[in-house]
Amino acid sequence: MTADVLVFVLLSIGLIGSADFFGGIASKRSNPFSVAAWSQWAGFPVIAVVAVVVGSDVIAKDVLLGVAAGVGSGVGVLALYRGFSVGAIGVVAPIAATFAAMLPIVVGLVAGERPSGIVSVGLVLGLVSVVLVGYVPRTAHLSMESLVHGLVSGAGLAAMVIAYSSTSDESGLTSAVAGRLTAATIATLAAIAIRAPLKVSRDAVASTVLAGVLAGVGMGFFVTASQQGDLILVGVAIALFPAVTVVLAALFLHERLARTQWFGIVLAFFAVAAISIG
Repeated sequence: MTADVLVFVLLSIGLIGSADFFGGIASKRSNPFSVAAWSQWAGFPVIAVVAVVVGSDVIAKDVLLGVAAGVGSGVGVLALYRGFSVGAIGVVAPIAATFAAMLPIVVGLVAGERPSGIVSVGLVLGLVSVVLVGYVPRTAHLSMESLVHGLVSGAGLAAMVIAYSSTSDESGLTSAVAGRLTAATIATLAAIAIRAPLKVSRDAVASTVLAGVLAGVGMGFFVTASQQGDLILVGVAIALFPAVTVVLAALFLHERLARTQWFGIVLAFFAVAAISIG
């Protein structure tokens, strides 16, 4: 992985992980589906402005890929939120994250990507860390609902990663703009379908907007990294963002993390180091 791609990946991990932290805070204060919809819209103008500033060509194929990525993102996030409400977080989260990381590996291998030995070690460490960070023993109870929602969420997020990695460098962030608009539309329609409130509560506005802005900028870095780096490496690396979320929760919300989660966070650092060296 080149230095530029590594920087973009690390920025993506930090920003998207932070966005999920603030989105989680907002979801505790307001309806999660409303938060998901409004946060998507809050990030849309940000990524649109960045796309104009950095220069992005409108290429039909990449716009369509962006729409596909937005569908994957929207379905993945909604399935994750729905899974949290009907199943165990400690089961749904690791299943979704693991599946989201494994599918790009399979697609990348089929496409002919062959990571080096040290990078392969990093990939294995990354997959293990994803499972451990998301696994919460006290809430873990496997059920068919948890399994299905986790797999659907993981498949949606994996589709997003694969679609963005297929876009061309020339299109810049055009695909990211199309993806964000699509994801926001899907989240809004879902919120309307379940008759969620059309606005978030007053004490959740700031965290909702912040989550959207951070995710919008983070997605811009991620799309750039996916265009320049190998699908296998970028796909697994970006799946490490939950480590940032749980660390922020421990620092600022004083949430107690299980030993397995701390171990997973440590493994995440070693995974990124191995991938970057390779």
